[in-house]
Amino acid sequence: MLIRTLQFRAEIVVYSFLDIIPFFVLFFLWSAVYSNQQIINSYSFSDIVQYYIIVILVQRFSSTYFEVWRSQEIRMGKIDYFLTRPFSYINEIVSKEVGGKIVSLLFSIPILYLLYLLTINIFKLSNISLNFNNVMIFFGLIIAAYAMQIMIALWIVLLTFWFEGSSGLEHFKWIILSLFSGSTIPFEFMPNWLQTIFNYLPFKYMSYIPVRVIQGKTNFTNNDALVVISTIIFMILISKVLWTKAKYKYSSAGG
Repeated sequence: MLIRTLQFRAEIVVYSFLDIIPFFVLFFLWSAVYSNQQIINSYSFSDIVQYYIIVILVQRFSSTYFEVWRSQEIRMGKIDYFLTRPFSYINEIVSKEVGGKIVSLLFSIPILYLLYLLTINIFKLSNISLNFNNVMIFFGLIIAAYAMQIMIALWIVLLTFWFEGSSGLEHFKWIILSLFSGSTIPFEFMPNWLQTIFNYLPFKYMSYIPVRVIQGKTNFTNNDALVVISTIIFMILISKVLWTKAKYKYSSAGG
């Protein structure tokens, strides 16, 4: 997958820039919002711009996009090989996803760093003050967010064994994660009823909490760690159950 991803290096660079453009529009929008105010909901303009810059970084590290082509692979009966070999289909999906992610990051990180430098110069912002413990927690949460994203994507793929159009759930996934992870809008700017839902879901650990930790605006507690670990373990168990049952549903040409 490392080699395969390198074949599409130009596309990686293009998509990296395309992901950034909407956030640049947001920066200028928030600039207008803050034109007559210094602080809104405990955020300064510098805080809000930093928030979205870090969100871009988190999404680049943790997002997954393999649902559609993997679902198509199952529908067309092209996974027989992995049902007769020790290296399982799930291992193949995860290992190739991780390999592709490594190559993607090699191209994306320099672009994201240039975005960061450009943004702080355009808006005359101060640099993010980093704390070693917060940095370690931040990268731990990114790894956890990536694991959650893989599990959710894997559920969509495995549902193809029962529902032919399950890959369409990818769009539903992005809507839910965008809203309840805090990547679209910070928790403090949500209406009260949405904040209540947000608080009870683990998706906040996929964007909002990592961003606020690296900004030094919130503390990551033992209870938070327990929620994250429990969520990942639960998601892995669900994935194992789905895969076990899916193998009995699978059929291919001549099978």
